[in-house]
Amino acid sequence: MITTPLLLGLAIQQANPFLPPRATYRVAPNRQFDLQHVLINIDVDEPTRTVKGHSENTLTLIKSGVENLVLHAGKGMKVSAVWVNGSQAPFNHDPTKEELSTPIGKPVKGTKRVIKTAYECGKDQGGGFGAEGGWHWIAKRANDPSRIGFWTQGESNYNRRWFPTWDYPNDFATSETITTVQKDWSVMGNGRLVSEKPVGNKVTYHWKMDVPHATYLTAIYGGPFDIQKDKWEGVDLWYVVPKGRGNLIPTSFGDTKDMLGFFSKVTGVKYPYNKYAQNAMHDFGGGMENISNTILGAGALTDGKNGFMTMSSLNAHELAHQWFGDLVSCKSWGHTWLNESFATYMQIMYFEHARGPHEFAREVQEAIGSYLGESRRYKRPLATDFMPNDDAMFDSHSYPKGAMVMHTLRRMIGDEPFRNGLNLYLTRHRHQPVETHDLMQALTDGSGFNCQPFFEQWVWKPGHPVIEYSWTYDATTKTAKVAVQQKQDTTDGTPIYRIPTKVAVISQGKVSRHNIELSKTEDEFSIPSATAVDAVILDPDGDFLREMKHTFAPSELRAVAEFAPNAVQRATAMNALLESPDDATVDFAVRLFKADSGQFPVFISTRRLANLKKDSLKPFFEAEKSHKCFERRRDAERALAGN
Repeated sequence: MITTPLLLGLAIQQANPFLPPRATYRVAPNRQFDLQHVLINIDVDEPTRTVKGHSENTLTLIKSGVENLVLHAGKGMKVSAVWVNGSQAPFNHDPTKEELSTPIGKPVKGTKRVIKTAYECGKDQGGGFGAEGGWHWIAKRANDPSRIGFWTQGESNYNRRWFPTWDYPNDFATSETITTVQKDWSVMGNGRLVSEKPVGNKVTYHWKMDVPHATYLTAIYGGPFDIQKDKWEGVDLWYVVPKGRGNLIPTSFGDTKDMLGFFSKVTGVKYPYNKYAQNAMHDFGGGMENISNTILGAGALTDGKNGFMTMSSLNAHELAHQWFGDLVSCKSWGHTWLNESFATYMQIMYFEHARGPHEFAREVQEAIGSYLGESRRYKRPLATDFMPNDDAMFDSHSYPKGAMVMHTLRRMIGDEPFRNGLNLYLTRHRHQPVETHDLMQALTDGSGFNCQPFFEQWVWKPGHPVIEYSWTYDATTKTAKVAVQQKQDTTDGTPIYRIPTKVAVISQGKVSRHNIELSKTEDEFSIPSATAVDAVILDPDGDFLREMKHTFAPSELRAVAEFAPNAVQRATAMNALLESPDDATVDFAVRLFKADSGQFPVFISTRRLANLKKDSLKPFFEAEKSHKCFERRRDAERALAGN
């Protein structure tokens, strides 16, 4: 799931919300049964904003002697009757506990029961994350007839608000939805479309998901849509947008097939379902990976005038969830990072594949920066059973920090072992709920690299490395001496990290990399260099999560701007050079900008050059109007317009 920026980091308060007394011990609830199948059959009436129907939960008991069987049924729901194996039964619905219980007579282990519940709901319960999830009616606007319909939001524990079931991810079941709506609407659901049948002045859509999944991933969306269909390697693709927005489908979803191919290749697991639908809906913020049936905010749709495929990041994140979060799901919300970190990192890896190393470097740095901002308010382990509530786990630890932890592991063990570990994780636990130890063991078994020490540092403990370094060159011994300090506060459990990394030495326009390992609060390394050193860069390729407290000296800036391996380092140095440049520095910058001609270049902004407002730069900016990079063209137009 991706949420709107104001909601990401829900748990932010004046004190660490993941420490007592605000945090409490929260684990997956005990189960009485193994849920097998969920059927939801409802009639949706938009004029009265009511939803009526029934759900059927088919289950088998996992222990003998259960007297009262308990399902989840939330507030805003009115339960009118319950049947057990076809016979009407007494029941008790407690909206405050969001529980529905009914006596079943103490049967023995393995006994099958079908619990049918008649109910009514439809109260608008908001958007889910950070609010009251469940059922949402789209807010109407007089000047936009497409703003009508509904959607549902289940994560974390909100599907109980619109159908009774077992609403926690520690149990998987197959599902189907039968939804009757007005005849000019369509309904999208999970799995395959079984039928679309007219019923009087209405129409009924029957969707069925044949593989087991967590119930929070069950979702339906209804309304007047523009729909385009396609196929990828036998998989049905549905692109669904509000009525009248069909022209935005190519520029919004045009790279879906490439994403499907990349994620299938990088995991070694082909997209696991027979359909993938991307549904852009009004009122929704961000995206949610409902299995085979993703929902996305309609506000993210793009016509291409504001950049190149600007919806790709959101789309890639939610698509990656179909493997990480849907094919396997976290067993309890304390392990949310297993879903969100991988969706975040898979999106970053997709940009590496589709847009190259410079865009990848920017994505990595953006993820690190996002996490570091939150770390100044609080730090916590990636996996934890102590939290103030389940939704608090959807923060910048679970998203970008976890993504960067996996990036650190990938760089440490190599691409092939990393992919082998991911493949084993997904195949070993296919259609199962998982915990962090399951990932650690699969990565260990698949890669041959003992991941336990890594997880002890990066996953089970809070914090991150805070690195400071300095260097000097000794012409007599022809060595650069590099002093590195780990400055992180360890009083909260943050460790001193053991990190294999590299030092890059730039000398006479050449870059040499040297392997080192950080392991102490203070380390010193001697790096040979036959010629004088122009600059030294610790972790030149951005291989690990860290807070790097280092500013390049003025004498280093030109060498870094021209020769550093990483686009972020080069751009940072260029920005520093252009703060108050002389003519020679401007000429230097123009030379590097001219050589940087790709669609996804090292330098995506020329604004600092434009801010100099030099007439001599007009020919440069005229030429920039035809640059392959959207941002560079935009900067050129602004510069020539005097903005």
